[in-house]
Amino acid sequence: MSTWEQFEIDCTRFLMEQFGEYATFIHQGRSDSTVPDIKVTTKKNKQFYIEAKHSPAQCGQFVLLPNVETRQFEYSRLNSTEINEFSQVIVDYMNNNFEEFKEAGTAGKNIEFDNCQNVFNNWIIKTYKDKGVKFFITNNNVILPIEEFAEYFNVSAKYRIKRSGSSSVGSGNVDKVTEYLKSTFSNIELTTTYDKVFIYTNDNLHNQRFIIGRNEFMISKRENNFEVRKLSDTFNANVIFSIELKTNKEGISIADFIFILVN
Repeated sequence: MSTWEQFEIDCTRFLMEQFGEYATFIHQGRSDSTVPDIKVTTKKNKQFYIEAKHSPAQCGQFVLLPNVETRQFEYSRLNSTEINEFSQVIVDYMNNNFEEFKEAGTAGKNIEFDNCQNVFNNWIIKTYKDKGVKFFITNNNVILPIEEFAEYFNVSAKYRIKRSGSSSVGSGNVDKVTEYLKSTFSNIELTTTYDKVFIYTNDNLHNQRFIIGRNEFMISKRENNFEVRKLSDTFNANVIFSIELKTNKEGISIADFIFILVN
């Protein structure tokens, strides 16, 4: 079991032991980052969530795809959250510095600009609030209201590529892919096999990406043609937020948290 998952379990156990008289606490996050870590249901049937983060930790991410033709980063439709005013500020900054970020690679490149801490904090607060999170719980069982997040954590952000390869488009996607290509590109010829799609054209389509349903595809140059490849779900270029707890921070008191639970 990973350290972060054990921490979530330990936090859930602590909350049940300390506050089980006033509410139930269910561990549900696990590896699904779209679901908050701990579901809280009070005796009055009010529900909200608590996010468990053992510092230092990652704290949210979104996928940006570099388009080398437009020299812009595109907010992926596969993101679980909609673009908001704070992610838009980050995208605008990266677009203005496209050359610096387009080849960030797996090592990544830090995102740093004036007032970036405030932007990062607000992105985290809004993103987790939209999921129903009202509190974070961190090292030493410190519980903090989400609105006070910036008082407790230093936040940084990095643009980094996650790669785990690609595969053929798959037999179930051949028809959909060929239909998309015919409607999108002119002056192309297509050939297919059981699970592959090849493109013949004089145009340079190398590294062009497109999304059909929940799958992302990329056109790759071969010797005499192009092959369409289906990207792995983890073949993503991510803006990743990382947090580190500030020293000597005390969270909400036991009495105050009980008051919230019973009212």
